[in-house]
Amino acid sequence: MTAKKLMVYGIVILSMVFWAMTYVWYKIVFTELGPISVMTIRLVFSALFMLMFSKITKRLSIPNKSDFLLFLLLSLFQPFFYFLAESYGVSMVSSTISAVIISTIPVFTPFIAYFFFKEKVTLFNIAGILLSFIGVLAVVLGKNLHFSGSILGIFLLFAAVLAALAYGVIIVKLTGKYNSFTIISWQNLFGAMYFLPLFFIFDWNNFIDANFTKQIILNVIYLAFFGSSLAYVFFTFAIKNLGLVKASMFTNVIPVFTAIFAFFVLDETIDAVKGLGIGIVLMGLYMSQINRQKK
Repeated sequence: MTAKKLMVYGIVILSMVFWAMTYVWYKIVFTELGPISVMTIRLVFSALFMLMFSKITKRLSIPNKSDFLLFLLLSLFQPFFYFLAESYGVSMVSSTISAVIISTIPVFTPFIAYFFFKEKVTLFNIAGILLSFIGVLAVVLGKNLHFSGSILGIFLLFAAVLAALAYGVIIVKLTGKYNSFTIISWQNLFGAMYFLPLFFIFDWNNFIDANFTKQIILNVIYLAFFGSSLAYVFFTFAIKNLGLVKASMFTNVIPVFTAIFAFFVLDETIDAVKGLGIGIVLMGLYMSQINRQKK
């Protein structure tokens, strides 16, 4: 394996660590702020940081007129549609089934990638994808095999999956023309613009009454800097270098990192089923990445 490929794998794993940590930061900021407020502030901070940093480092490009609509659609699908569908879906469905449904994104991604880009994967890679999904089930379920939730909640969560798949299609098109910093800078700026009307209509009164402690402010900054900036830049870089299918597979390690963080930070237990699930996820991830061709 080349040094560049090792760097790409390191970067994409780091992005998954950041996204796994967002669940801890969310738990803190949601004690004072609503989901729409958190997402709006997070995107505004991230957009300002990304635009300034990209401009100073001369990595910011102005989208071509022909691509302007693609950038608008990119931000519409994610973060806007994805976040709204996921947030309200999770509020109606158990966290267990929510995690399972969201984890189907890498399962559907190979079909989308082949249909739009003719991106090929081997049967061995597909077996790895399915094996990793089984591992995710073990991690998020543990010994609890009970599913609960409303039909509307399940529908919203699958809508979030569709939004993520659409996002993947558009971002692959853009990575051929723009660098990761340019893409995420405009994505977060347009995303903030989509959320601002909802913020002023639904969350403004709660926002001005919120108690902004040092802990709340720091965790919002963490969400903006690590969750909405670095994680997306790293993941976009990975898509450009690994392809949509192989990069998307790494999202299955988010529940693994979350379980590990919960073990060390929140004193949650990792039972035998979860431990086995973590091993299966990693084995499936390995199988999905190697280029083993059928003879």
